[in-house]
Amino acid sequence: MFATPDEAEHAFYTAFADGNLEAMMAVWLDNESVVCVHPLSVKLSGLQAVRQGWADLFRNGSGLRFRLAEITRTQDALLAVHVLHEIISVPGEPGERPPMTATNVYQLTREGWRMILHHAAPVAVQGAPEPPRKRLH
Repeated sequence: MFATPDEAEHAFYTAFADGNLEAMMAVWLDNESVVCVHPLSVKLSGLQAVRQGWADLFRNGSGLRFRLAEITRTQDALLAVHVLHEIISVPGEPGERPPMTATNVYQLTREGWRMILHHAAPVAVQGAPEPPRKRLH
């Protein structure tokens, strides 16, 4: 279906912008090992949880516009990892929202490249003081 990870990524963001659940799920590997984490949300594990997460998100409407920036790509024979900034415009809002950092992982299958992980989180503001935290790793 998707000859390259870039084709899969383009289909992912097109489905996201269009709010098209079937097109979105066509990008995902049909496997219970898939994982999706939306910004400031819980980890969704397994195909049904991922599908439900996207269905819930799309219920709020579509029309989002994405500008992708600072894309870093790493790939071997079977896996591709893309780390990037998603800069989103929402209909009815002036300007763009602050960027999200996204990690998208694709796996090569007999049917082409398919997504196995999407994780997005707000980008830390450079220069802003971080609250004191215990070092975890």
